[in-house]
Amino acid sequence: MILCLSISALEVFKWIGYFIVALICLMLMILLHELGHYTFGKIFKFKINEFSIGFGPKLFGKVNKKTGELFSVRALPLGGFCSFAGEDEEGESEYDFNNRPIWQRIIVLFAGAGFNFLSAFIVITIFFSAYGEYFPIVGEVYQHVEYIEGGSYEIVEDSQQLQKGDVILAVNGKNCYSLLEYNRLSSLVAGDEGTLEVKVLRDGKEQTLKIVKHHYLTYVDGDEKDEQGKPVKVEKVSENKGIGMALGAFSVQKLSFGKAFTHGATFGYDVLRVTFNSLKQVFSGGLSVGESMGGTATAIFSLAQLVQAGIPAIIYGFCILSVSIGIMNVMPLPALDGSRIVFAIIEAIRRKPLNRKVEGMIHFIGMIALFGLAIILDLMHFFG
Repeated sequence: MILCLSISALEVFKWIGYFIVALICLMLMILLHELGHYTFGKIFKFKINEFSIGFGPKLFGKVNKKTGELFSVRALPLGGFCSFAGEDEEGESEYDFNNRPIWQRIIVLFAGAGFNFLSAFIVITIFFSAYGEYFPIVGEVYQHVEYIEGGSYEIVEDSQQLQKGDVILAVNGKNCYSLLEYNRLSSLVAGDEGTLEVKVLRDGKEQTLKIVKHHYLTYVDGDEKDEQGKPVKVEKVSENKGIGMALGAFSVQKLSFGKAFTHGATFGYDVLRVTFNSLKQVFSGGLSVGESMGGTATAIFSLAQLVQAGIPAIIYGFCILSVSIGIMNVMPLPALDGSRIVFAIIEAIRRKPLNRKVEGMIHFIGMIALFGLAIILDLMHFFG
């Protein structure tokens, strides 16, 4: 009993550590986001009242005597903000937010997401170059067959066939790396006819194979059972043509800096595409909201699971979530940067602003709604 309790306590302390690291990662993303607003606000000489890490009651802070800016840490480590003077009202000074040129306001508003995108790009590029990217490995390989007269078949000996352990680098000139694209290989080999040009890494050397799609032979559980009661395997020929293999695990391969740089750019596009595909499936009913979306608690829990998996998983998760945070903040939802950009564009088109008090009230109500939505999504994720 004492041993069991000790093991349980150890697991609890481990998970506490995972959650602390996850929280630090999330706060770093938010810090970078707000730093983007702050940096370009300083460049364009906006008056800044406060730069805060966290929400709620102030734990401690320091005022810059030269600029009057307050740098603070607040009690709830679930966000942060960069507060500009005159952000939701008519400003008195030319340096107040709404008195600055519209193009400068749009840049400052977008800079938060921009810093999220840029930091993810830099970190993932270094990661791909120094550690490596994940490529699919060929697991089980099935024999290629051709049908002959009478409905029987014969095995085809093909020197171009994949081998167990081959690392698949590309198919038809399209790279197969990225954990975000686990299903890319399946989409590339879809269809019954044709020849595929598959680049593999075999025994440390790159090879390009020209694979003609065939029917292939597999073994499945039959109706009969052996002495141990296990089903006896029987031969089965695939109805459709393919390349006759099953994916195994992943292999980590370092990329040259040039490839890491270009893949770092496509990495952000992959996250963007996967994010919007998920949203599309939610609205079409293909995915439930609880499965695909969550609030702050869900993000922290997901990061904690990655912390458990090790540093490479942490870095990958950090970059994915950082891009996701950037995407979320440029969406045109009240209180988010995207909606403020929309209001600035409307002001540029009308050549005069909307009522500042109305705009401020929209953002305030939007913020309350977003907090409530985050809580509901977390409850749906964990209990739905």
